[in-house]
Amino acid sequence: MISPVFKFSQPAELDITLVIVSFNTREILLRCLGSIKKYTQEVSYEVILVDNASEDGTVEAVIELFPEVELIVNEDNRGFSAANNQGIVASKGRRVALLNPDTLLTENSFKKVTDFMEANPEFSILGTGIVDENNQPCPVRLWEDTPQDAALKIMGLYDPASELKKMGSMIAKEAKVISGCCFVVSRDLIESIGLMDENYFLYNEEDDLCRRARKGGKKICFYPETSVQHLHGQSTHQDCHRKKVMMEAYRSNLYFYSKYYSFIWYGILRSLYKMTFLLGLLRSAFRHLTGSATADDSLSLKLKLLLMRSRKSR
Repeated sequence: MISPVFKFSQPAELDITLVIVSFNTREILLRCLGSIKKYTQEVSYEVILVDNASEDGTVEAVIELFPEVELIVNEDNRGFSAANNQGIVASKGRRVALLNPDTLLTENSFKKVTDFMEANPEFSILGTGIVDENNQPCPVRLWEDTPQDAALKIMGLYDPASELKKMGSMIAKEAKVISGCCFVVSRDLIESIGLMDENYFLYNEEDDLCRRARKGGKKICFYPETSVQHLHGQSTHQDCHRKKVMMEAYRSNLYFYSKYYSFIWYGILRSLYKMTFLLGLLRSAFRHLTGSATADDSLSLKLKLLLMRSRKSR
């Protein structure tokens, strides 16, 4: 018998655990929690909120308005993967949903998800459909990013609008990867392949988990029979933390490239980044000299990005 990679310390007692990681997102988080409470019925569930040292009164507001939510309060920002892992370890659900704070439920989505996964146990990961504030479908990449895709994104030439057409018909189907703003994993999967890779502070976590699952022979489902609203980027587009987000996103991307792409492609993509940062530094320096600099023309940030060393997996 093969020993599990990770073992939960307590048995599953509930249908599903909802894990949310927050960082200075009080108002949108409260809306998210309100939608969960309103729509989630006919399933046994718990909500675990892992707060990454918010400074906006998030913890106090949740304690007052949603006392049923289990809180894990970090003294510093541990990043998305590490915080999600804290919630997963503490979970008591047979499945764990990782939900962004900038999402909203508009129906009893987790009842539908639970019923579907019960009836289709071959799927270990499920991603719901995603809609915008006007309930229009958002593109969800259901295939693995290639090095060529990464190169286009670095150079600003990738067109995400093409993804919606490439997704095909909006029916439940097997996928290679799903959106990270709302996805559900089985408890068995975590025990089989382990927790999220904490080398990712921000971004690429769900892609990494999906690749590891598929490598272990597990299947992934895109399930647009229910959708969640996603207020894109409101949990990461905070002006006061923009520099941190950009640096961690860059570091996360390089780590992902080193883990899954060839050495040659890693070198190409890293060089493309460096060229992009150098051009950005020169452009911003010119704007400072001509008095036309904006908030996006931080010389210190662009210099840090240019000189930053990557966290490599090998």
